[in-house]
Amino acid sequence: MILSRTAAEAVLSTTGSGNKVRWLVSKEDGSTNYEMREIRIPPGGKSSNGSHEHEHVVYVLQGKGRFVGPKEEKILLSGTSVFVPGGDEHQWVNDSREEDLVFLCVIPSGSEDFLK
Repeated sequence: MILSRTAAEAVLSTTGSGNKVRWLVSKEDGSTNYEMREIRIPPGGKSSNGSHEHEHVVYVLQGKGRFVGPKEEKILLSGTSVFVPGGDEHQWVNDSREEDLVFLCVIPSGSEDFLK
């Protein structure tokens, strides 16, 4: 079955860091390989700093921020894509004082169920 939904219809959760995660496509929808989320980090906010066994693919939709890795930092602007290999330590930082940092994040299905 093909799934189509708006962001407003997606399941919304909040992380311990206060960031919003919209589960646009998940294993609960029948996706056995990937899950796609919209992540929204408020002005001045950041994600936790950590690593996971699984890889991430990210595409920035809105805002300005930084990707902080173990050996480097990258500027994030609308239109930026990022690949994070499994096991690499990483953090997402919103450098704006006015605008949310918003990005799509694709991960292997079921790999971050603890956030739901």
